[in-house]
Amino acid sequence: MKKRVGALAAVIILLLCALVAYHRFPVQTKGTFFSVFPLLAWVSVDQPVLFNHIRHKETANLTCSFCHRYVERHRSAGIPNIDLCRACHSTDALSKKPEALKVVKYVQEGKEIPWKRMYELPKFVVFPHWVHIQSRVDCSVCHGLTGSKERPVKMVDRNYMAWCMDCHQKRRASIDCYACHSS
Repeated sequence: MKKRVGALAAVIILLLCALVAYHRFPVQTKGTFFSVFPLLAWVSVDQPVLFNHIRHKETANLTCSFCHRYVERHRSAGIPNIDLCRACHSTDALSKKPEALKVVKYVQEGKEIPWKRMYELPKFVVFPHWVHIQSRVDCSVCHGLTGSKERPVKMVDRNYMAWCMDCHQKRRASIDCYACHSS
């Protein structure tokens, strides 16, 4: 009986400490959680085409800005349109792989690929991609494994204000409210 009470007390104390840590130190607590359980830091996103970032990055030597055309000049990075894909995927001569053939079909039918948006911040948050690119912040800082996995992945461990604030403080970037919360 004493062992059960002791174990229950230990669990309650542990949960209480975790609760206090989470609310007092959310960035560090989440960081610790995701370092202990790294597989929970990202989720695979089902897209109409399993876009292989590795193949496009390493084999075709494409940069993020090749497909995400607006990343260097605008707030939004932009989603690749079918005209970009057409340059390499107008026929099935390039690849016989099923996912590449899906792209060929979209190109031949002249239909846009209905990509699902992976990252979307609240409307009151302004994230100018171009500022981060000019400051030489690598895409992987925010997008993590996205460019290094065969499947499209969304990083869930870094899409919140405290994470951004922590990054800004480490890089000595502005932490003024209006830097990210202006129109």
